[in-house]
Amino acid sequence: MKKRIRNWFTLTVKKRLIAALLLFLIVPSISVGWLSYLKAADQVNAEIIDSAQDKTEMLSLQISQMLDMEKDNAAQFAAGITSADIINKSPALQRQMDRMSKAHIELSVVTAGAEDGSWMKSPDPGQQIYDPRERSWYTMAMSQDEPIISDTFQSVTTGEWVVTAAAKLSDGKGVFGANISLNHLKESVDKIHIGEKGKLYMLDNGGKFLFHYNIESGVQSNESYINEMYTKDQGTVKYTYDGQELEAVFYTNPETGWKIVGEIKPSEAADAVRPILIRAYTLVGTSLIIGIILLVFIIRSIHRPLLQLTQAASKVSAGDLTVRVGLQRRDEFGQLGASFDTMTSSLRNVLGEVHDTSSQLAASSEELMASSEQTSRATEQVAELMQDAASGTNKQNASLAATGQLVGEMSIGVKEISSSAEDTARIAVEASSKSEAGMVTVEEAVAHIQKVNDESEAMAAVIQDLRAKNEEIVEIVAEITNIAKQTNILALNASIEASRAGEQGRGFAVVANEVKSLANNSGSAAERINELMREMQEKTNAVQSTFARTGEGMIKGTQMITEAGEAFKNIRNAVQLVAAQAGEVSAASRQIDGGMSYVSKEVNDTIELSNQIASGTEDGSAAAQEQLATMEEVAASSAALSRMAEDLQSLIEKFKL
Repeated sequence: MKKRIRNWFTLTVKKRLIAALLLFLIVPSISVGWLSYLKAADQVNAEIIDSAQDKTEMLSLQISQMLDMEKDNAAQFAAGITSADIINKSPALQRQMDRMSKAHIELSVVTAGAEDGSWMKSPDPGQQIYDPRERSWYTMAMSQDEPIISDTFQSVTTGEWVVTAAAKLSDGKGVFGANISLNHLKESVDKIHIGEKGKLYMLDNGGKFLFHYNIESGVQSNESYINEMYTKDQGTVKYTYDGQELEAVFYTNPETGWKIVGEIKPSEAADAVRPILIRAYTLVGTSLIIGIILLVFIIRSIHRPLLQLTQAASKVSAGDLTVRVGLQRRDEFGQLGASFDTMTSSLRNVLGEVHDTSSQLAASSEELMASSEQTSRATEQVAELMQDAASGTNKQNASLAATGQLVGEMSIGVKEISSSAEDTARIAVEASSKSEAGMVTVEEAVAHIQKVNDESEAMAAVIQDLRAKNEEIVEIVAEITNIAKQTNILALNASIEASRAGEQGRGFAVVANEVKSLANNSGSAAERINELMREMQEKTNAVQSTFARTGEGMIKGTQMITEAGEAFKNIRNAVQLVAAQAGEVSAASRQIDGGMSYVSKEVNDTIELSNQIASGTEDGSAAAQEQLATMEEVAASSAALSRMAEDLQSLIEKFKL
C-alpha cells in the first residue's frame, strides 16, 4: 500500500505532462472568460453613462432653445404695446394676448403689468387681488433691458410650477410676461429613457425638485448627493435611494442653472452581460472537454515510445545486443528509436571486432617475446660506437661558439640602424595621413558651405514669394472689409423697413439684426487679419535681410577654407618626400639585418646541431643500456598481454551478438 502511494506521488514524465497541459489549459481559459465578462460589464456601463450624459446635454439644449424662443416672443410682444394699453384695458391688447395664449400650448398664463399696478391676463381670471409689481419676474425685467427668464415658482392662477419669460414694454413703464408650464416640459422628459430602467428628473437652481418620478414638485432636497451636484456643473454621483444602489449623471443648464439628472441602475450592466458570462463558461467547458480528449492522445503518443525505449535499454544493459526498438514514426521519438537501434548495431559490431582482435593479440604477443631477445644483442654493439662519436663532437663546438659571438655583436648594431629608420618612416607616414585627412575635411567644409549658401538663396526666393502672397491677402481682406460694411448698411436698412412693417415685419427684423451682427463680426475679423498680415510682412522683410548677410559671410568663409586646403597640399607633398627617403633607408637596413640574422642563425644552428649530436651520442649510449633492461621488461609484458587477451575473449562471450 505504501509503495502504491509513493508511486502515485512520484513525478513521472506522464504525470508532469498531464499537470502542465491541464495547468496551461484550465487557468488561461477561466481567466479569459472572467476578464471578458468584466471588460464587457465595464463597457456596457460606460455606454449607459455616455448615453445618459448625451441625453442630459441634449435636453439642456432643448430647454435653452425653448426658453430663448419664449424670450424672443415676449420681447416682440412687449415691443408692440405700452403701459397706456394696460391701464385702459385695451380690448385689442386682450385679443392679442388671447391669441398668443391659444397659439402656444406651453404657456399657462400671459400677463401684462404697468408701473401703477394695473394688469391684464390671458386667460382672464376676472376679479383678482393681484399686483404684478410684487412678482420677481416683474422686478427682474424692469431692472434689465434684455428679456429675462425668472426663477421657478407656483402660479397663483393655475397652481402649476412655472417660469416666466418677461420683457420690458416699449415705453419702459411696464412688463409683459408669459408663464411657461413645466408640465409641458415634463411630458418631453418622460419620453426620454436611459437604458431599460433609468429615469430622468430635474431640480431648479435652488435645490427644489421641478419634477421627479417619486417626489412632488417644489419639494426642497437636503440630501448629500443633491448638494454634491451643486458643487460642479456636470459629473456623476453614486447614492442609495429607496434601498437601491444608484448612479446618476447630471448636467447644469447654463441659462437657468437647473440640474438635469439621469438616474442609472448599475445592475442593468450586470444583467446585460450575464449571458456573455454564461456563454464564456460554456465555451470554456467545451474547450476543456476537447482539450482533455486531445491531452489523452498527446500523452499516449509520448508515453508509449518512452516505455518501449526504456524496456529496450533494460535488455541491452543485461547483455542482449540483438534487441531492436522498431519505432515506425517520423517525429523525434522515431529518430531516437532509429538512433538507439543504430547504437546497438554499432556496439554489436565493435564487440565482434574486439573479439577477433583479442585473438590476434594473443598470437602477436608470443612473436614479440622472440623479437625482444634479438634486439638486446644488437643494442650492445650500438652503445660502443656512440661513445667514440661524442668525443669528436665536443672539440667542434668550441670553435663555433667564438664565431657566433662576433656575428651577434654585428647584428645588434644593424638592428639599431633599422629601428631608427622605421621610426622616421612611420612618423612621416602618419604626418602624410593627417595632411590627407585635413584636405578631405577642407573639401567637405567647402561643399557644406556651398550647400548652405544654395539653401539660403532658395529660402530667400521662398520669402520673396511669401511677401507677394501677403500683399494679395491684404487686398482680399480689404475687399472683405468693404463687403462687411455694405452688409451692415443693408442690414440697417432692412431693420428700418421691418419696423415700418409693424407686426408682419418682426420676424424679418430678427433676421436683419443677426445679419448686422455677422457683418460687424466679419469686419472685426478682417481688421485683425489685416493687422496680422502687416506684422508678418515686417518679420518677412527682417528674415530676408538676415539671409542676405548670411550669404556674404558664406562666400568669405569659402575663400578662407580654400586657402587652408592649398596649405595642406604643400604640407602633404613635403611629408611624402620625407616618407619615401626614410622608407629607402629602412629597406636597406632591413636587408643588412636580414643577412646578419641569417648568418647568426646558421652559426647558432650549427652549434645547436653539434650539441645535439654530442648529447645524442651520450644519450644513445645510455639509451642502449636502458634498452637492454627494457627488452627484458617487454618480454615480461608480452606474457602478461597474452593472458589479458584470453580474459577479454571470456568477457565478450557473455554478450549475445
